[in-house]
Amino acid sequence: MERDEELMTRVAWAYYNEELTQAEIASRLGLTRARVNRMLQECRESGLVQILINSETAGCVALERRLERRYGLVKAVVVPTPARENKLYAAIGMAAGMYVSESLRDGQSLGLGWGKTLRAAARGIRQRPAGDLAIVSLFGGLPHSATTNPYDVASVFARTLSAAECYFIAAPMYVSSEEVREVLMSQTMFDEVFERAAEVDMALVGAGDLTSRSTNVVLGALTRDEWRSLLDVGAAGEIFGYFLDGEGNLVDHPLNNRFMGGDFGRLRNIPCKVVASGGAHKAGILRAVLEGGYANVFITDELAAKAVLDQEGT
Repeated sequence: MERDEELMTRVAWAYYNEELTQAEIASRLGLTRARVNRMLQECRESGLVQILINSETAGCVALERRLERRYGLVKAVVVPTPARENKLYAAIGMAAGMYVSESLRDGQSLGLGWGKTLRAAARGIRQRPAGDLAIVSLFGGLPHSATTNPYDVASVFARTLSAAECYFIAAPMYVSSEEVREVLMSQTMFDEVFERAAEVDMALVGAGDLTSRSTNVVLGALTRDEWRSLLDVGAAGEIFGYFLDGEGNLVDHPLNNRFMGGDFGRLRNIPCKVVASGGAHKAGILRAVLEGGYANVFITDELAAKAVLDQEGT
């Protein structure tokens, strides 16, 4: 029965979340199209599929438990890796949005990062009546508007959650020098928002890699020269806007002193740190984030989870 439920879950996930056709699902799983059709009908009739795919099996339970044990996580959520890579952000984001919806309480505050996964997470948030929630952007902005911009991500979450307040860091993500940062930090408006950022009840952030596919580079948060210089000092990627080496330590690089965001030491002490990020190419930075203790809730995909654990030999 467990094997039947697992197969039904994978069929449902592929159909509803990856938007594959029944013929594509049949080809992938070695089934007939007629059987796929019957299983989808049974999923609906049994309640396995409602609006969400209602099965623990969809979360790749064995990988979740291994991640939790290895890194002392409060919770790990692992979703099946979509066959189409362009669906990866949506799959992880949906799971992240669901977790936030279930865990965030009225009267609490939510700090947000940026990126494609977090923008997708907004679609997994359940609408709720207006309450005493506060949304705080943890990052300064990108140099041009995009749906993944920290301002846009925070605004979408605030609207969806009917938040009472929404706070932004009205400055670039990385300024030109430490001196410029010091001048900006002396302004009262930045003191207030950085203090709020450090005091949020929950943070939802991604993890930025430094491979050739780096979103930080593609979307203009880093220049090509900055990217290369980070690689030269052994950086694996960033969390909370700060760059780490492969073991989870801050690297000695000027960008870590030019980031317009909260103090790293205080950000890492936020009570609930949810890191939502995936793709096997991010295994290096994801392992660094987990090794450094920068997440207590980790949401990723199946292939990324395996890649992280394979690095550990666990």
